[in-house]
This record gives sequence, C-alpha cells and structure tokens, in this order.
Amino acid sequence: MRPIVIGQAVIITKLIGNYILSGRFQAVAATTFSALVSLILPPFAFLISGSVVALITLRKGAANGFQTLAASLLVLFAFLLIANLPLQLGLAYALIVWLPVWLGAAVLRYYEQQGFLLLVVSLLVAMLIAATYIMVDDVSAWWQQWLFSMLEKTVPAENIDEYKTILEPAASMVNAMMMAGLMLNIVMSVLCGRWWQSKLFNPGAFQKEFYALRLPSGILPVSAITVLLVFILAEPLRDFFRDVVVVLMFVYLLQGISAVHRNVDKFKLSMAWIVSMYCLLILLPQMALFIACLGMTDVYVGWRRRKVGS
Repeated sequence: MRPIVIGQAVIITKLIGNYILSGRFQAVAATTFSALVSLILPPFAFLISGSVVALITLRKGAANGFQTLAASLLVLFAFLLIANLPLQLGLAYALIVWLPVWLGAAVLRYYEQQGFLLLVVSLLVAMLIAATYIMVDDVSAWWQQWLFSMLEKTVPAENIDEYKTILEPAASMVNAMMMAGLMLNIVMSVLCGRWWQSKLFNPGAFQKEFYALRLPSGILPVSAITVLLVFILAEPLRDFFRDVVVVLMFVYLLQGISAVHRNVDKFKLSMAWIVSMYCLLILLPQMALFIACLGMTDVYVGWRRRKVGS
C-alpha cells in the first residue's frame, strides 16, 4: 500500500512540475499561488513556494527565474490590494523567501556543486547577522522584547511571569537559531527544487550530486578562527562570531548527513542506519552536534585525499 501511495505522490509531483515549466504564464501562476497558500501556512513558506522558485530557476536559468519573480510580485500585490492587506507583506515575502532561494538556485545551476551552494548561503546569512548587529544596539535585548511581546499575546496573564523566567536565558541564542533556521530553509528549498528537477529530467542525478557534496576545505581554518574569536573578543563582537559559529555548525550538519548517506550506499549498509540517524536527530538534539563533527571530519578527509592525490 505504501509504495503505491509514494508512486502516486511522485506522479502528481511530476505533473505539477511539468505544468510549472510549460510556460511563463504557468510559472507566474504557480509561484503566486504557492505564495498565497504559504501565507496561510507560514511555517512551510520556503517548502511550498521556495521549491517552486528553485525549480524554475534551476531549469530555466537565473534571468528567467528573476523575471518570473518580478511578474509574480506584481500579481501578489494585486491580490493583497483586493484582500485589503498591506503591500509590505508581499515585499517582505519576496525579500525573505523568493530572493534568497532564487540566488541559491542560480548558484547551484551555475556551479553544479551543492557544497558551494552551502558556502554561498552561509555567507549570505553571515552578512545578515552582521547587518543585525550593526542596526540593533543590543540584539539579545531586542529578541527578548520580541519574545515577551509574543508571550503577552498568546499566554494567559497569570502564567506570563513563569514563561518569561524560562525564556529570558535563551534570548541571547534566538538570533543565532533564527539565522540558522533561515539558512536551512533556503538550502532545503533549493535542494527540493533540485530533486524535483531530477525526477522530471534526470532520475538519479540528485542522489549522485548529494553524495558528492563537499564543502570547500578553506572553511576549516575559517571555522577555527571564528571559534577562537568567540573566546578572545568582548561583546558585541563575541556575540556576532558566536552566531556565525552556530550557522557553521548547521552547515557541517548538512555535510555530515551527506556523508552518512554516501557511506551507507558505498558499503551497502542497511537503510536502518539512515532511518536511525534521522530519528535520533529528531529525538536527541545533541545528535546534531555529533553529525556536524562527522561533517567536519568528512571535509578534512576530502582535503587530505586531494592533497596527496589519492
């Protein structure tokens, strides 16, 4: 029963993909519609609309993808006007979801290396972190104020003080986690678009490309220097580099996941290894650090092999 359901889902995915890529009007319609749907389901905005943008850009090219985004933004503005919603909502959506995914897809289309995609997206997020610390005097206090404001709107008045006490120590890490989440959403949207493209035009290509994921070896000394700066600098520079380290750990996490998939396939191991890895990542957050360390080791081993020519 399960294989039949999966097969039907793949067929529907292919039909939708073929429709999106069949013409400019279809691409604009799908991009706009996916954005409207994701406004109802904000947590899935990148997955719903970002993957559509990624598919169009990966298949049709960066210029075509950008033109589609521009036309879709105008149509989205029209819907927002009809619904009496602020136009700033559409602009924010385009800047936060569409534009970063379009950039990531353009990079992957040009270089055809998922490791380089991770590098570019992490650099983009690092620049956003820097911009945050430049524009906001006290980033932790700003996020704490935002958290308390959300609590006041969602939590009963008699429980607010209790929740504030719990969340106050975590305020300093909110910026890092939000930026890491943004990086993951962008990358996963582009990879989803790549998988979609592979299913339509080159079955099996996504798997080969994902198994070949390699971060540039130069990221290792940069990571070491960044960690060192966290310990020797004072605030707010220390907080800035700490947030960058968190983003880097998530980059290595994706490298580690790729390494696990690659080695399970290479040594013909049971799929239970991969299932166990994802279950542990969900149930034990500490597992992410272990997989990230595997990612670091994988980058180092790849660098050593290239250095000795083996």
